[in-house]
Amino acid sequence: MNPLLKEAERKGWSRRLFLRNLLFSAGSVATASWLTACGGSSSSSSSNGSATFSSKFRNIGPLQEPNDDGIRLPLGFTSRQLAVFGEPPVPSVDPLFFWHSDPDGGGTFRTDDGGWIYVSNSEARDLTTIRDQDPTGEFRRNLDRDTAAFLPPFFGGGVSALRFDAAGNLVDAYPCQRGTTTNCSGGATPWGTWINGEEIWDGKMFECSPLRDGGEAVELPCFGRKAHEMVAVDAERRAIYHTEDIDSETDRFYRTAWTSSSWPVANERPDMAAGKLQVLYVPAGIDAARAGPTPIVWNDAIDDGRAQPATVGEVDATIFGGNEGVWYLNGFIFFSTKSDDNIWAIDIDGETIESIYAPRDDVAGSPFDNAEESLTGVDNIAMTLDGEMLVAEDGGFMRCMVLLPDRTTIPLLQLPGNPSLTEVTGIAIAPTGDRLYVSGQRSRPLGLLPPELEPGSPIPTRVAGVTYEIQMPFKVRVDRPLAKALS
Repeated sequence: MNPLLKEAERKGWSRRLFLRNLLFSAGSVATASWLTACGGSSSSSSSNGSATFSSKFRNIGPLQEPNDDGIRLPLGFTSRQLAVFGEPPVPSVDPLFFWHSDPDGGGTFRTDDGGWIYVSNSEARDLTTIRDQDPTGEFRRNLDRDTAAFLPPFFGGGVSALRFDAAGNLVDAYPCQRGTTTNCSGGATPWGTWINGEEIWDGKMFECSPLRDGGEAVELPCFGRKAHEMVAVDAERRAIYHTEDIDSETDRFYRTAWTSSSWPVANERPDMAAGKLQVLYVPAGIDAARAGPTPIVWNDAIDDGRAQPATVGEVDATIFGGNEGVWYLNGFIFFSTKSDDNIWAIDIDGETIESIYAPRDDVAGSPFDNAEESLTGVDNIAMTLDGEMLVAEDGGFMRCMVLLPDRTTIPLLQLPGNPSLTEVTGIAIAPTGDRLYVSGQRSRPLGLLPPELEPGSPIPTRVAGVTYEIQMPFKVRVDRPLAKALS
């Protein structure tokens, strides 16, 4: 059992109350001890001497009208456009490096000069993502890497980076990984690299350095062949968790686990060849997990070279349709499922899972607008050290929302537009804690495609994208790894 949970139960707390208070609420056992130990700026002393916490997001106020970038933000927040598909982000440094199409998953790293790096995947809106013309999903599900290799280079995936100096000036932009397709999301590692995968039927996972000239990306077979999404590292318990998003009838939740001999030092890179692929199983069923903490089992996945969806039914595993974001914090793994707009929490030591957010169970509305819609199309997530959860929407209302203690949500930003053509992606907080990075996948005339592939044609294409920086009027607590070369 999680030691914090054991202490909470000794004090008479319910598991469900503890879990929610662990994340968000003032005066909880976990939050109080964390803030007291770290002296967080958000902490204060209550009458009984314990630390309390109140999120700064709670008082940000309603979203204003769209600014010059077309973004709705709270009062006091500002935005700047950093990179546009097909244009050089830093032409004075590299006029021939153009920002990629369909920026998706993103993450941040510290640099040794006091600056930071933001990495962004290219989801490459190629034929793998044409859904309107493929209502059954058969083409998309069965497209493999060999087929994708014959797609025009224009549709290639990969990873790119934006580098900032200590003052926050954008000083460089460059590719980190090429030769891959449909790179969706990923995750930063404690040892300073970026793990990311391909969101196709038999996609591969890769690891690259966020640094310019940080070494060639390497394939990571220990993550299996599947439609890879986001990644979260629990170095203390020697496991990396990852999500799958290809079909609501086959998607499962995974981890790759190591032994102490293959991962001897927590925050250093393990022996990737020694990782064991495992899949999550909830014996009591997913509905039980929606109702409260439910025991889990990790079963060894069938990892024989086949795409993981082809192995469904051959090993006990639970389907979580539309796995998207995943994050590790304080002994818990949190992940989102787009098929039902749920957010789940796994107590790693307690070996239980439960839903901590479900629109059907939660009252719509925010502190500023009783009519605010519940989260829709829950996608990537990012969290602060104090448990504040930022949730991006895929379609829906194109918002980034902050999940609050009472399970209401606060809108942080909105990209107005057609939800079928726009997705909020790449949510990441800078190491400074006062800057937020986000991208929008937007369709726009490019003049670079054949007329039959231009937006507005019978074939909907989304080869476009813009990446922004949002300046916040306060700081949140984050801990981002130092960017390192891949050795």
